[in-house]
Amino acid sequence: MSIRLVPVSGFDAFLIQSTMHSDSRGSMQRIWENLDSFNYLQIREISWVSNPRRYTLRGLHFQTGISAETKVIFCTSGTVFDVGVDLRKDSPTYLKYFAVEIGPYSKYQGVLMPKGFAHGYLTLRRNSKLVYLMDQQYDKQNSSGVLWSDETLKISWPKKPRVLSNKDKSWPVISI
Repeated sequence: MSIRLVPVSGFDAFLIQSTMHSDSRGSMQRIWENLDSFNYLQIREISWVSNPRRYTLRGLHFQTGISAETKVIFCTSGTVFDVGVDLRKDSPTYLKYFAVEIGPYSKYQGVLMPKGFAHGYLTLRRNSKLVYLMDQQYDKQNSSGVLWSDETLKISWPKKPRVLSNKDKSWPVISI
């Protein structure tokens, strides 16, 4: 059993494919392996997120400075529309985004999001659950975000969110 990393064309991100194995006991799916191409990634924190309602939006979040993090996001239940926005000013994909549907039965189950990207998602099914593996610990002082509906980004969300935190409603727009 292993995972497969698929490069996101033009970005430094990767989509994750993993095979679900099922029998009379239930199912199992691998969500991470120490692959040679990612031996630089030392996991320092793992978080689990539960989203009971459909069309819940979380994001667009990122950490700055020495707390900037590479994240592996894996959807273990339900389905989400996952978005990465490149905020690296020296990148050819600066202020561009990629989006992919992830879930245990989707074509892709997860995403490897590099440092310098804002991340967010919209749940497409009830009871969508995600696991985050991060190479930095959460740092409230360096935690930031961008407004999910920022016109500069032109993200084509599949639906308008129904559930959104006050914090995610109030992130600033990007000033260029």
